[in-house]
Amino acid sequence: MDGQTAHPQRRTVTPTVLGAALFVAACATFAVTFVAGRGGLQMPVAATHAPVAVASEGPAETEPVEPTPPPTLEPPASLPPPSPTVEPTVPPTPIPTVAGPTLDPNDPLARLPQCPGHPGCFEYVVVRGDTLTGIVSRYLLSITTVLALNPELTDPGLIVVGQTLYLGRDPFARLDPCANAEPCSLYVVQAGDRVADIAARYSLTEKKLRDYNPTMSVPIQIGEIIKIPHPT
Repeated sequence: MDGQTAHPQRRTVTPTVLGAALFVAACATFAVTFVAGRGGLQMPVAATHAPVAVASEGPAETEPVEPTPPPTLEPPASLPPPSPTVEPTVPPTPIPTVAGPTLDPNDPLARLPQCPGHPGCFEYVVVRGDTLTGIVSRYLLSITTVLALNPELTDPGLIVVGQTLYLGRDPFARLDPCANAEPCSLYVVQAGDRVADIAARYSLTEKKLRDYNPTMSVPIQIGEIIKIPHPT
């Protein structure tokens, strides 16, 4: 059979092979459907371990905690402002006054101006030719009373033109009265005053004047106020 090409032998699919292939395909389809119905394949996950605290060397440092300031409360805007406190007004204590003697219309003192705030005291301005004794005689006065009303006179025999003299019939007419109706007058110590001179001026003894003023300075000071008791 030289000269003829030999044909390769052809493979033929037998029914047995075909049936096996169909069985494998069916099994694969069933497996895929079953796994999909169970939610798919679950891959194993490595187990996690809880964190373990590791002790540090030495005491732990803590940061200082700043105190929280208290909240500031603001008054409601609707509240009215507080009313101002009104202090009670206390009227000043009036200074007691002493009524002066009633003068006869023909009394020569009635023609003189009165001392401000002191009834019974009158002002006289010295003119040329005046002497203290002549003024005392003209107005029918007592020399001791005139000297008590004019403690500034260091020398009764020396008066000058234009000088104001204070005249009256009461040696206390030029002094302010004591408070609370106390029977006395207030005298302001002047330069050159001595306790004995003040007492004699108002017909008192030095002991009586000191007894009436137990807190009087020793010696007395210029500007100090002492009480002069009235004769009982």
